[in-house]
Amino acid sequence: MSSWLDKWREYFLAWYDEGGVEEKAREAADFACRYADGGMVSVSGGKDSMTLLHIIVSMCRGDVEVFHWDHGPALMPREVEEEILQHIMAVAPKARLVVETYSLGGSEKARVDWRPWYREFFSTLETLGYKYHILGVRAEESSRRRARGRVVDRGRWVEVHPIYHFTWRDVWAYVFRHGVPVPRVYYVYAQYVGWDRVRLTTFHDREFEKYGNQIDAVLMWREKNCKG
Repeated sequence: MSSWLDKWREYFLAWYDEGGVEEKAREAADFACRYADGGMVSVSGGKDSMTLLHIIVSMCRGDVEVFHWDHGPALMPREVEEEILQHIMAVAPKARLVVETYSLGGSEKARVDWRPWYREFFSTLETLGYKYHILGVRAEESSRRRARGRVVDRGRWVEVHPIYHFTWRDVWAYVFRHGVPVPRVYYVYAQYVGWDRVRLTTFHDREFEKYGNQIDAVLMWREKNCKG
């Protein structure tokens, strides 16, 4: 795996300069800083949100408000969740970190019915009361996200997408250039679904099977019947 990863690292480091990623990151930081007061950075722990967090902390401000949603043991293996929290604090040690946990995240139902998840998640966001939610949403990810635009007024809050114009190459180039910590499962899954498609979603979750989660039962077999 090391030689495979080394070759890709070399490719992404070359893309950092060729793709003008530094300039894109500075523009994203300038954009995000406009919404820092009264805003929070939503960090899933995936490559996009960790890249965004690193950009804001290193180029904008270090004392950011960070929100993280813990999906619970049925959807997010505990070792991955612990890894994510460690990464957030490593990148943003001065941040005020708020963590909320999905109440049904320890049940098998969470894997097959995602509607309660959405209701509880958005209810939690409303309760937190932040005016701006700064997210690592990128236009390239889907037509739906592309249609949202860079700033979305949801009525109760405003979504802000500083790295909206980043490509998957830009994100990985930033990760490798700046040593941004991301969950180790990325480097396993990327070998099977590709760097352009690999993403951090909930595990053993039928909603996200289209993103490659159908291989969860093979690569994360120990977690298949484990919720604790």
